[in-house]
Formats: sequence, structure tokens, C-alpha cells
Amino acid sequence: MSSYEKAMDYIHKKSNTQFYQDLIDAKKVMQINGKPMSRGEWNLIVSNRDLTGWVKRGMKPHKGWKVTDVKRYFGIQGSGQKLLDRFLELKSHVDTIRKEKKEK
Repeated sequence: MSSYEKAMDYIHKKSNTQFYQDLIDAKKVMQINGKPMSRGEWNLIVSNRDLTGWVKRGMKPHKGWKVTDVKRYFGIQGSGQKLLDRFLELKSHVDTIRKEKKEK
């Protein structure tokens, strides 16, 4: 099984999450620097920044930010470093898929 197939398998297991819905919904595509990007991809980028700052430095990105919202949105569990590791695993799978689509 190729890395692309593994990534697709992993992402499809998240089909019950809001992240997955935002990732595949063509109606939720935004223009970022003149290029189309799904709301799911955008939230992945922003959440990477926010979650990394929270785990590594104890910084909340803003007053209303809650880590439980991130967990629920992406369908991941854990606390601290384990949560960040699971999030980064999800992100690496999405990056693999994006890279494969760009090459086609």
C-alpha cells in the first residue's frame, strides 16, 4: 500500500468529523493568496499554529480558544504532547494527499 493510499485510508476514517466535511465540501472553498483552499485545510494550518503554541509554550491563541474544540473538530484525543503528535499525524496525511494531487 502506497503512502497516498494509507493517507486516504486514514482521512476517510475521520469521515464523521467536521474537519472531514469541511475538507471535501466544494462549497466551502476560499481563495487564499489567489489559490483555492478548503475550509478544512485552512483550519488545519491555523490549528497547527495554535495547538503547537499551546502545547510547547502554554500560550492560548485568544481568550475564547478551547483545546476541546480542536479535539472535537479533528476527531482526535489525548492531552499535551500526545494530542499534538496525533494532530501532526493527521496533518502529515493531509499533506501527503495534497502533494499527490499537486503532482497529477
